[in-house]
Amino acid sequence: MVYKIHLSNNHCLHTPVQLEYFYKFLKNQSNALEDVAISKYPQLKKIKLFLEKTNNPEFVRMTGSGSTVIAYYKSVKDCNSAKVQFKRKFKNCWLNVSKTI
Repeated sequence: MVYKIHLSNNHCLHTPVQLEYFYKFLKNQSNALEDVAISKYPQLKKIKLFLEKTNNPEFVRMTGSGSTVIAYYKSVKDCNSAKVQFKRKFKNCWLNVSKTI
């Protein structure tokens, strides 16, 4: 299972093969709008860098046009620990932990 911290939608996958393909696909992608959004909203960069340093995430990425920053973890323990750290530092940000299924 992959656990993630994110700010919006949850993706639903039905088999481990689909999940592994999805994970590999996302890990090798980039978001063309990320640099533009980060230059306009420096807080996004702070959030992304912070998440990259918490509990060894598989990857951290901004989704879409900047409404969501998502961090993928392979263990629920690492994800929940990152959640605690994140909430201490970014008290005014909404945060959700979910499991990709």
